[in-house]
Amino acid sequence: MTNNAWDTASRLADKHANQGGPFIRLAADDDHVVGAFCGEPFAREVVWTGERYETYDPTVHTDKRPSLRVMLNFFVPADGVMKVVEGSVYWFKDVSRVRDKYGLDKWLFEIKRHGNAGDSKTTYSILPEEKLDDAMRTCIQNARMNDLQELSCASSR
Repeated sequence: MTNNAWDTASRLADKHANQGGPFIRLAADDDHVVGAFCGEPFAREVVWTGERYETYDPTVHTDKRPSLRVMLNFFVPADGVMKVVEGSVYWFKDVSRVRDKYGLDKWLFEIKRHGNAGDSKTTYSILPEEKLDDAMRTCIQNARMNDLQELSCASSR
């Protein structure tokens, strides 16, 4: 019984930690989220300033090498809302492989972090969790999509 209370408290803590904004945050090793990828990806070249990502401008960032960040809308059934998930080129290649093999419109997927905060070797697994049924498809269709381009501009400020 105690494990059930701990599991419930842990799920609620994760839910409340993610409610602060539209972005999904998987901050610690084994953090995970289950949901459905929605819509088209939004890709941009960025540089890390030490505090945040900024859109890459070769005339301004002469001493920095750009990296790719890709955003996707991600419906989280546990919260009943559309969030945004963002990742690197390697993460996006994994999403593309999952898309080619399973189809993003047929499954809920689990995204799980493997690595602690600050670990440059952190990876993410993306695995099919369960097939979408008609009721879940309706929930997803009724959810408001995030404007990824607008969010990318806001996060660069």
